[in-house]
Amino acid sequence: MTPTANWVLPLFLCLLCAGFPSLHGADLCQPVGWRNFQCNEVASLQDLVDLGAENWHTLSIRNVQAELEVGSGETADHLGNLLDLDLTGAAPINLHTSGFAILPHLRYLNLSGCGLVNIRGNHFAPESALQRIDFSHNQLELLDRDFFGNLRKLIYANFSHNALQQCDMPHMPLLNRLELGHNRLVNATFGVCPQLQELILNDNQLAQLDVNAFRGLHGLLELQLSGNRLSSIGLETFQPLAQLRKLNLSQNALDALRPNVFGAVQNFVLHLQQLDLSGNRIRLLFDNQFRVLARLQMLDVSRNSIASLSPGHFVGLGSLRKLYLQYNAILEIKPATFAALLNLDTLDLSYNNLEFLEEQIFGSNTLPRMRRLNLNGNRLKQLHPLAFSSLPFLDYLKLGHNELKSLDVRMFAPMRRLQKLHLGHNLLEEINLDVLESLSSVQEILVDNNRLTFLAKVNVSFPNLKRVSIEGNPWQCPCFVKLQHWLATRDVVYLRDNTGYYKGERPLCIVTNVDYCIKNLQAVRRLGILGDFQGEQVEADAFDDDASAAQD
Repeated sequence: MTPTANWVLPLFLCLLCAGFPSLHGADLCQPVGWRNFQCNEVASLQDLVDLGAENWHTLSIRNVQAELEVGSGETADHLGNLLDLDLTGAAPINLHTSGFAILPHLRYLNLSGCGLVNIRGNHFAPESALQRIDFSHNQLELLDRDFFGNLRKLIYANFSHNALQQCDMPHMPLLNRLELGHNRLVNATFGVCPQLQELILNDNQLAQLDVNAFRGLHGLLELQLSGNRLSSIGLETFQPLAQLRKLNLSQNALDALRPNVFGAVQNFVLHLQQLDLSGNRIRLLFDNQFRVLARLQMLDVSRNSIASLSPGHFVGLGSLRKLYLQYNAILEIKPATFAALLNLDTLDLSYNNLEFLEEQIFGSNTLPRMRRLNLNGNRLKQLHPLAFSSLPFLDYLKLGHNELKSLDVRMFAPMRRLQKLHLGHNLLEEINLDVLESLSSVQEILVDNNRLTFLAKVNVSFPNLKRVSIEGNPWQCPCFVKLQHWLATRDVVYLRDNTGYYKGERPLCIVTNVDYCIKNLQAVRRLGILGDFQGEQVEADAFDDDASAAQD
């Protein structure tokens, strides 16, 4: 053997074995990556002595039979370089007095689902290096200032899915994200946390908020408060949160959002972009209540009890793109209500109590960005012929589940880019030829479950049609055969070909005493085709999910 080999071979063997457990510990611990080990059936961290653990950075413990004891007087010098400890697979663990103070250099600690009932500040080393902790899915009841005393380097903390009733957080200079959702919090106080950007408080028992609630959280970007018991929000509660981008107040007990909850200072503007107020008990909106939200892009006020809308409700929302008002009790929309929303692209008014759509609800000027309008599930009996005159760029219009008996060509003539039109579940007996010809850009049309017996000159209409729904009408069989043949030659897709109509369970057409298609409504009525027809009885929201969703 050459002299070089005399020292190269031992050096190679030394490097090969560094950071790996010795042979007698091979059954206890296995490497799963560089300086990353998984150990099984560990009763104490002392079990890892003499396994080369001095060089480990990441350790996960998985126990089935053994119960892990931590901090019962042992030292952990052999884990002096450990940075990441995952004990989620070792539950339950028995946490003693010194706890994790024996691991002062630890940066990430995962104790999710470990059966913890209590954890205190002395369980961590003074000036602990911990940056990320996950204590979710335990049974913790209290977080106080003592707990956070040694954890001033925390960046991320997850305490969701515990039994917390109170949280009192001191000044935390580096904390960036805090998760407290799915607890029993009735009170939570926060010191100055200048770096905190995400605060998750959903599904707790918070009943009220005031101006002091978030005063020290000036850098907050996202605040989740859904699923609480909020019935009162005090004046200027959110004014300290000037950088806030997302605010979720859904599924609470708010009967109104009082004016000035976002601030009363003149010329003051919040950076808020998304506001969710859905699923509350809101009965009315106040004029100017959103006026300081000039950068808001999404407003969701669905599933409330609002009865009327007027222009004053949306003052200041010039940047708004999406407005959700479905599942309210809206009876009235006053003229020009949406006229100032020049950046609006989506408006959902479905499942309200609207019976008539006025001419000027969108104002007299064009809304250049408006693309999607949903009016499904109302009680619409009539639409003003010029109701949509300000929406020439609309590409998706939903009018299904209403009581419409006729359509005026002036409704659709301005919509030269309309691609999807949903008219199912109305009372239409005829769609005039001029209306059909105005829909030259339409790629998808739903006319199912109306009272149609024929379509006039369909062969010269819908040059771009790709998807259709036509079942549930009393089609004359000769008319239906022609329509079906035309659709087949164009390779048009039936959106609901799995319904009973296409399985032979319900008739697709009605046999008449003539063998040709009658395209005159008066003649059809004289034949009595419509007299005994009973359309399919379907709950208003049975097709709430778009039938075309899979096609989009």
